Amino acid sequence: LLMSLIANIFSTAIPSLIVFPEERPVFLREYSTNHYSVFSYFASKLTIELAVSGVQVCVSSMLTYLLVGFTANFGIFWAGLYLMACASTALGVLVGSLVENPAMAIEFLPAVFMPQILFAGFFVPPELIPVWLSWIRYICPLTYGVRIVLAAEFDGRCDDISGKNYCEAVLENVEVDVDDTWWYFLVLLGLFCFFRLLVLFCLKRKADKFY
Repeated sequence: LLMSLIANIFSTAIPSLIVFPEERPVFLREYSTNHYSVFSYFASKLTIELAVSGVQVCVSSMLTYLLVGFTANFGIFWAGLYLMACASTALGVLVGSLVENPAMAIEFLPAVFMPQILFAGFFVPPELIPVWLSWIRYICPLTYGVRIVLAAEFDGRCDDISGKNYCEAVLENVEVDVDDTWWYFLVLLGLFCFFRLLVLFCLKRKADKFY
């Protein structure tokens, strides 16, 4: 499940990280000649990214779901992967809109994705994360993607073995509350909107700065 989430993050977010630095000269030139507004450029890129990410996640999730043999509801599984991929892509676009060239964007790649892997609660249990760093996991889309797919896959799936329900133990270790699954979806949606609004603000600032 975790590998499926990470694969979707890298396949959708890495291209978005370098797209604006690559298109920056063209965007600034065409914006300066009033070919289109910042919002038009932003909306067109967002529409294409949502569609492409949807297809990528659909193909990836279907292959993974069928080959591995997951038992989670496929709709919830796909929705969790897709919304997490959208939020991660938005974070990648935000970083890309702040840098000047693709090479610099690639240098920021570890800073964007490694904290998500480290603070998602899977490799490092949440209770072992220092208090002064624990807030980072709440702004990492992977944190909520992990919780969604784990809840969908393991809730009520295991029988008690030797007096212990191991599925419940998995959920408890990552601090997953099955009743809060809808909340995890809302947080991912909120992160997506927040990062995208910051992107729009950054693009507007850059465009006005040069012209």
